[in-house]
Amino acid sequence: MTCSSAFSPKCCAWLLVAMIGLPGVLAGAPAGAQAPVTVVAASSTPELEQLLARFAAMSGLSAKFREEKRMALLAAPLVNEGMLYFAPKGRLVRHITAPAPATVLIDEGSLRFADAGGSETLSLTQNPVLRLFVDSFVKIFAGDRAALERMYTMELQALPVGADGVARWSLRLRPRVAPMTQIIERLELVGHEVALESMRVVEVGGDETITTFSEVDTGRRFTAEELTALFRLPGQR
Repeated sequence: MTCSSAFSPKCCAWLLVAMIGLPGVLAGAPAGAQAPVTVVAASSTPELEQLLARFAAMSGLSAKFREEKRMALLAAPLVNEGMLYFAPKGRLVRHITAPAPATVLIDEGSLRFADAGGSETLSLTQNPVLRLFVDSFVKIFAGDRAALERMYTMELQALPVGADGVARWSLRLRPRVAPMTQIIERLELVGHEVALESMRVVEVGGDETITTFSEVDTGRRFTAEELTALFRLPGQR
């Protein structure tokens, strides 16, 4: 799957959702079956400030992911599995390992994609719409509150403590700027401390992408060799 330089906002959204794996159900609970939560306004929440500060302080991130893209036109979801890596300052790569190898890389002002059909590079400076979508997701991992508040309204929810005794939170983001408002209805992140367990993107039309994470390492420190090996497209040197 590739998008030409004359892509549409819908194509941008599909590419980014497919890349980052955004979405996730809450620890396996069915939609609408959650216990009551306490909703706190983002503008006056010290807890939100602390959470995003912890994201911003991460040395790096690595995690396995399993993504399900649920579309009304499909009887079964599209499933991808692989590894996600994030390194300050805004370097993000997703290596899909199943069902077919593919890589999406955000680095140095560009978005690059490669699969068995070839590769493509899109300049973020020359594509302001694509840059808005990229920035919105990268800023989540970077914990950039000022940037996020320009693009979203945010609500932090304290979820009930589960049987494992872990206190979890849910952060809901609703786009406030076009073209995001025309495509994405909301994003939901669920985690504990600074570790993400799931992410969810619900599109305006009702389609959604749900991604669950495992083996999350929020203290990942990449060596120079790892940065070179991981943050590149297959076949590059």
